[in-house]
Amino acid sequence: MKKTINIFLIIVSFVLLQNCDDDQFESSLKYVSFGDNTYSTGVDVGGSNTIDVYVYTSTKVSSDVTFNIEADASGAAAGSYSVPETVTVLAGTNEGKLTVTLSDVDLGIGVNKIKLNFKDVTSGYDNGGTTTVEYIQNCTEVTGTLDFVFDTYSDETSWKITDALGGVVLSGGPYARSAGTASESLTLCAGREYTLTIFDAYGDGMFDGANLGSYTLTIDGEVKVSNDGEFDDEISTAFDTK
Repeated sequence: MKKTINIFLIIVSFVLLQNCDDDQFESSLKYVSFGDNTYSTGVDVGGSNTIDVYVYTSTKVSSDVTFNIEADASGAAAGSYSVPETVTVLAGTNEGKLTVTLSDVDLGIGVNKIKLNFKDVTSGYDNGGTTTVEYIQNCTEVTGTLDFVFDTYSDETSWKITDALGGVVLSGGPYARSAGTASESLTLCAGREYTLTIFDAYGDGMFDGANLGSYTLTIDGEVKVSNDGEFDDEISTAFDTK
């Protein structure tokens, strides 16, 4: 009989401890977080744009819950943004949305960044971290093409164009095996300096032992970059749109 009682007490103790652990686990899951680590968009020259940043709680709320938002805009052009100070998760849901307004005010060159965080998080919720809104000026003044003549292994070729601050403004590839040729349309800002980088995944350039490829970048009818495919894993060439 004693043995039976002892076994019963052990089982009851285990269940109680398990329930306690579950309560602690559920409590630790009550948090608020942003939907993505990064939100990205562009702003037309002389224009404005909006981007929706989503916020989620770990469970549905029984009544409206409002969270304070703080913005670190030290990496963005002054006057080019407007960020709401709060976001509300409506009753019966676990989702909220804040709309950030962006304008072409001194955007200039490079990527603008605004880091968002929860400030003085509502009691009972843990802070799920930050997110970053990134935006650039969309330029339409200058158009051009990037033309390729590939070797057999065009699936090894990719490329990017970066601005003077190192931000990637355009990119493409890799291409289908034995593509032969390809032509990419480009739209860039006028009066800027850029760098074209061509990559080869195998590290032998655009040369398969028999066929040598080439590439040409043309802006408004003027050839800015023209090279054959003799390089190793990558090759970079500066050009401008002046």
